[in-house]
Amino acid sequence: MPETAVLQPPWSASWSGEQEFRLRRSADFPGMIEVDQKEAPGDGEPLFAVIHLNRHRRAIIDLLCHVCGEPTEPSDRYIFPVASGGMVTLHDGTQQYGCNVSPIHLACAERAARDCPQLNRLREHPLRCSDDEGRLIHRTDATPGLEALAASLPPGQEVVFSCYRLYEPAFTQTVMAAREAWERAGRARRAAGERPQPPRF
Repeated sequence: MPETAVLQPPWSASWSGEQEFRLRRSADFPGMIEVDQKEAPGDGEPLFAVIHLNRHRRAIIDLLCHVCGEPTEPSDRYIFPVASGGMVTLHDGTQQYGCNVSPIHLACAERAARDCPQLNRLREHPLRCSDDEGRLIHRTDATPGLEALAASLPPGQEVVFSCYRLYEPAFTQTVMAAREAWERAGRARRAAGERPQPPRF
């Protein structure tokens, strides 16, 4: 019987031994308080679907690879436009692309597309980022799984949980075109009677 492949969790993922939190003053968002999560990667079991708050913010702020944690260069900086982020409606009613996952190297993107069940099911291709690094925006809404922590905070106290990058119209249009192409490809497969791929584990 063949051995089951052991999947390596992305650098930004949490581990079961890191589920302790406290509040601290934010060095990245002056004047704000942020949630500080225990740092002990490798302690316990990997929680593939749970992002580590500190590593996630660090990756978004410093443009570190979501998969390996190393810096990304402009020439080797990619995202998955369907799986990552979404359109943000601005005060004037226009929309711009907000990405809530840090960029990844092309080699790491290829590994993620192969090993991640969600990406494998979506069957999307990585998109190279433009020179637009986006505008850093903090978020004070609780990330999934931390609703109880948010509910325990004093009423009216804003706390930074995560952050994302808001991109200018040019890259927003590139992302929208990539998403539309992905939707067309999916419709074509369904019209041809192709069944969705089961996730690989």
